[in-house]
Amino acid sequence: MGKKKKGFTAVELLVSLAIMSIALSSIYGLYMSHVRIYTTEGVTSRVQQGIRAGMDMMVRDIRMAGLDPVGTGTFGIVEASAETIRFTADRDMDGNLDDPDLSGGFLESNLEQIAFAYDGNGLLEMILYKSDDSIETRDTLLENVNNLNFTYLNAADGETADLDEIRTVVIEMTVRKPAGRGDPVTRTLTKRIRCRNLDF
Repeated sequence: MGKKKKGFTAVELLVSLAIMSIALSSIYGLYMSHVRIYTTEGVTSRVQQGIRAGMDMMVRDIRMAGLDPVGTGTFGIVEASAETIRFTADRDMDGNLDDPDLSGGFLESNLEQIAFAYDGNGLLEMILYKSDDSIETRDTLLENVNNLNFTYLNAADGETADLDEIRTVVIEMTVRKPAGRGDPVTRTLTKRIRCRNLDF
């Protein structure tokens, strides 16, 4: 009598396939969850770095507003609105309000007439002006800006719209960036800048 060949029955194959399908779908779900977390963390890191870098640049330059070592009385804040600040500073300390000359790169004298402005469409721009109030250049400082608000305070820390009274600038900026299929990443940063060259 011959030996019976043993193999899998149709039922056993179906059960095995069902178990494998469940295991693979669980593994795929876990993988996709990790991909979403990784994407969100990467976007979060980039948003935080971007908002800090943009804010640090604005803080550094706004702190210089009104620098007038020669005492000409022609340097200070020129425009102060909720979404734009424009100011002058004698950064090369020659007593003149210099026009930008970008042929040699970004020198101190190029940053004597500067503005930071939110365009309402997600861009924070840095604008360099000439002495005739025409724009020399505008560069994107930060993208995905959801909100930018400048508040101006006088010597007594009260809000003011008078350019001659401004001593402190408060910046509140929110950046919102998509993070793949997950929820967008939103970060808000607020800085208070004492304009030491206007404190007289």
